[in-house]
Amino acid sequence: MMRHIALTGCLMVCVLLLPGCWDKTELTDRSLILGLAIDKADNGMVDLTVQIYKPVHSGGSQGQQGGDISYINVQTNGNTMFDGIRDIILQIGRKAQWSHLRAIIVEDQLVHRYPIGEVLDFFYRDHEARLSSSFFIARGKASQYLKMKPLIEKTVSQQLLQITKKTDQYNYKTTDTSLLDLFLGLRSQTGISLVPYITKGGDNGQNLVAVGMAVLKKGTWKGIVSPQDSQMIHMLRNQFKSGIIRVPCEGQSDSSDANKNSVEVLSFHSKLKPQIDGESVKLHIFLQISGAIGEMRCMKLKTPEDEKKFAATVARTVEESVSEALNRMKKKKLDLIGLGDRIYRKHPALWKRWRSNWGERFAGAEIDIHTKVKIKNSGTAIPKPLSSDRQ
Repeated sequence: MMRHIALTGCLMVCVLLLPGCWDKTELTDRSLILGLAIDKADNGMVDLTVQIYKPVHSGGSQGQQGGDISYINVQTNGNTMFDGIRDIILQIGRKAQWSHLRAIIVEDQLVHRYPIGEVLDFFYRDHEARLSSSFFIARGKASQYLKMKPLIEKTVSQQLLQITKKTDQYNYKTTDTSLLDLFLGLRSQTGISLVPYITKGGDNGQNLVAVGMAVLKKGTWKGIVSPQDSQMIHMLRNQFKSGIIRVPCEGQSDSSDANKNSVEVLSFHSKLKPQIDGESVKLHIFLQISGAIGEMRCMKLKTPEDEKKFAATVARTVEESVSEALNRMKKKKLDLIGLGDRIYRKHPALWKRWRSNWGERFAGAEIDIHTKVKIKNSGTAIPKPLSSDRQ
């Protein structure tokens, strides 16, 4: 009997200690922010466009594709980000809730003028903001992209999130950068951050498309990386997992992509080994690629020797592309592959002397590339292009 009384007393104490709802917030008092566009305004102010979730009937409207629009766009401005954000309530009567934020888009001209750390300082301090939210830099006004109609997803914010997530898995022609990734880049030794760069594309410029990456150094604008160089940078950072390598036909003057063979990358691994030689550095790059032939245009794989020859051609093509991308980085004195961070981790005392003029040292670095390619299969039993004559 005493055990039951003691147990009952313990349970009552536990119930009393459970948290209540003294600080509850009703859902109808919040506006769920899905996307945010930040643009430069006059007199040092910023223009904000927020995409807010709008509850709609799940059944949709008869005769309308996709049903009712599930979001609204609201525009505010202010002397600071915080000031503009607090003014959202003046239009919709609800306090902004940032826990569902999918994407932040910033106008490229704003980044030209202000370091990105100053622009986004609010999101690294506010407890509601999600550091997993994706970050983008846009060509032209950022607000115009939130006004575009999504192709498949319910909102443009979700479409942007999907573009970078899936591109970062299948072709690496842009990148996937969260607020946390941006912060880590700003705080790294080289200060380099790579951000997806978006613009208008498709028929009559009606579609949103990612075109390479924007480069920030210590939060300031340093230029754009092409989709092709974006792939090479991901390779050198050992982030490349799957994609297509276009291999030119030997002995043909036409070098267009229409007359190139395609190799699908099944697995990829890279390793960077910096070698310190006095006051200079030499970078050894080791690449290992396993792939399958995706398209045959101008080759035949009838013998093991043919396969080895083609694998050598693929290796040479990759090395040339990597070398060209590195030369463009060296010309701009931008270490986009994190070489300086590697030297810092292994030689902190040396890096302390090199850090101030690392751009010049990187530009003078000697590069040595070694590539191994293995062709797994040709995708079919026919060892030559289907368009070729029978032999």
